[in-house]
Amino acid sequence: MKVTRSYWLGLGSGLILSAMLTLVISTQQGQAVMPQEPSSVPPVKQQATAQPSIATQLSQGQPPNTQSSTQTEQNFIIPAGASAERIADLLVAQGLIKDKASFLVGAHQMGVERQFRAGTFTLSLGLTSEEVIQRLLK
Repeated sequence: MKVTRSYWLGLGSGLILSAMLTLVISTQQGQAVMPQEPSSVPPVKQQATAQPSIATQLSQGQPPNTQSSTQTEQNFIIPAGASAERIADLLVAQGLIKDKASFLVGAHQMGVERQFRAGTFTLSLGLTSEEVIQRLLK
């Protein structure tokens, strides 16, 4: 067998491709895993609520406070240059919206897909897609 430059090029390309596939496919769970992109954006932290738990309220004879779970707010960061689809992915990942498609359809119907600006926004859990879009445009 004659070893030529194209042989070495093919061998190197194959090794690089197999290394990349090894990173993408998790051997522990057998499921495909997308590698994390390095990001300069810090992770979003959920704001702590200073309300006592329901068990503490009941033991002290107080009625439980039911609005603690409905009024939870989170800071949401839109990175610079993020598309509407990337913003929808981030919103779903943080649990601020349930359906990526409804967010994208709402943004398309409102004609605001390219009007989102980078920055930090405070969003409440349980908002509709249209309400989230309105808050992100302010």
